[in-house]
Amino acid sequence: MKIIGIEIFPLTIRFQTVIEESFGTVGLREDDVVIKMYTDEGISGLGEASTLGPFYSGESQGTVIDIIANHLFPKVLVGENPFNLDLIHRKMDKVVYANTVAKSAIDFALYDIMAKSLGLPVYQLLGGCSMRKIPLRFAVGIDTPERMAKYAHEAVKAGFSGIKMKVGLEPAEDIKRVAAMRKAIGPNYIIDVDVNGAYLAKEAIETLTRMEEYSPLLVEQPVNRDDLEGMALVRRHVNIPIGACESALTLPQILRVIKMEAADFFNYKIDRSGGFFRGKQAVHMIDAAGLFAVGSEQLGFGIEVAAQAHFAASTSILKFPAGFGAGLLKIVGQFDTKNMKGDITVNTPKIEKGCLEVPSGPGLGVELDHEAAEKYLTEGKTIILVGRKST
Repeated sequence: MKIIGIEIFPLTIRFQTVIEESFGTVGLREDDVVIKMYTDEGISGLGEASTLGPFYSGESQGTVIDIIANHLFPKVLVGENPFNLDLIHRKMDKVVYANTVAKSAIDFALYDIMAKSLGLPVYQLLGGCSMRKIPLRFAVGIDTPERMAKYAHEAVKAGFSGIKMKVGLEPAEDIKRVAAMRKAIGPNYIIDVDVNGAYLAKEAIETLTRMEEYSPLLVEQPVNRDDLEGMALVRRHVNIPIGACESALTLPQILRVIKMEAADFFNYKIDRSGGFFRGKQAVHMIDAAGLFAVGSEQLGFGIEVAAQAHFAASTSILKFPAGFGAGLLKIVGQFDTKNMKGDITVNTPKIEKGCLEVPSGPGLGVELDHEAAEKYLTEGKTIILVGRKST
């Protein structure tokens, strides 16, 4: 089997509901890239690259398209056997530095092809299936303490087993937000406090120390992604687990965080960090260091969510609830999960009672609805084919 072509779909999502974060509003316009990889045996595979913008990952829709079309396909993929994963990843890293969101899309498509050719779901290639339904946490953007508490209460009533709340703009008000949320949902739900790097180190220590009474809490990225010394300082002085997110997009970055003793856990996203192949390496490295990883995602369509479901089901050392499916929930509207309207895939994974169902069909378990995808085409852009389609 050989790779012969890739079809590239530049898509734009405007969510029905948005999230306010310390670095801006997420969901007003998210530029996405979906790929369909073709082989000479008629088997195709899907991948997706959601960057959240260059301010977040250093990648954009334009860079993903350029890297795949002009570098990864002609210099690495064309004529290659999709089962040669180790070789392909080594070549991708040699040809292109970083750009791990683009590489994740390639990785997903390779696994989709391999699993389809064997008649198996992807999770069987990753370690098997440890669960059929994945408990989720629900994301709540920055708002008044009262409104955030209301959203959180509705989420746990709908079955979500944890909350991820955004903070970072007003430290004193953030304490009130956490207090209101804890009062609204009771003592038994995890609250993941995501600062997105907005606090200074000493500001973080003071603020998080005052939040400790509202445990159980996790805190993501309390200081700037490049300030590992500051994050290590926060970790030493606060009795809440401190997590690295934006500080740890790649394996070398994760290793640096571990060496600096700057985090207790990692908010890990396979869709921004090289896909399944690198993801397995990362979470086992984290586990070997005596730390833990919590699964999360970029804001993508059903391809990304299916990939996350397969990874979570096959990786029993991940900690739950996970942050998967946020993109789908925002496409269809808050908690309207039964029909999952508005996605671009057939057999989109279902989110019911706060849990994500793991697809059971061959490959990723989803197929691209071309007509639906075309409705999301980015204005002024068209579908690109490099190489050729299967006959």
